[in-house]
Amino acid sequence: MKNFLFNVGLAAVWCSLTASFSAWNFAAGLVVGALVIEAYTLATPGTDYLRNGLRLAQFVVYFLGLLIKSNLQVTGAVLRPSRLAPRIVRYPVKGMSDVERATLANAITLTPGTLTLDECPNGEWLYIHTMFGSDADAVRKDIDELRAKLRWGVFA
Repeated sequence: MKNFLFNVGLAAVWCSLTASFSAWNFAAGLVVGALVIEAYTLATPGTDYLRNGLRLAQFVVYFLGLLIKSNLQVTGAVLRPSRLAPRIVRYPVKGMSDVERATLANAITLTPGTLTLDECPNGEWLYIHTMFGSDADAVRKDIDELRAKLRWGVFA
């Protein structure tokens, strides 16, 4: 996050130096700033700024695809309610940080057809309601995939 804010600051400096405050010039400043930050992180030990940005972008694309797929699934359920199989699933989240659990819970809730209901007091389980839970293990497997993509894309 610190590098991103630094990148935005570099883009603002770029706009000031070029005396052009258009959206395209700001975007060009973001690109130049990202290259400067990347060159700096390659010369010093630390995180890889561009690679993390690309991972985040890949997660966003994956999540948008998941949203489209689940919206179509919910639309089909509205048209044919016989396909509904509501279920509450207990999902293990032991070993995840508070931020990771909250991000996973929000990603689950943002996906149509699923809703994070609660977290157990000791932080080991999330309780999730799904509209299509005929197979609880399949639901857990889908959440495992989301969790892996989230961990790889956002918390890398």
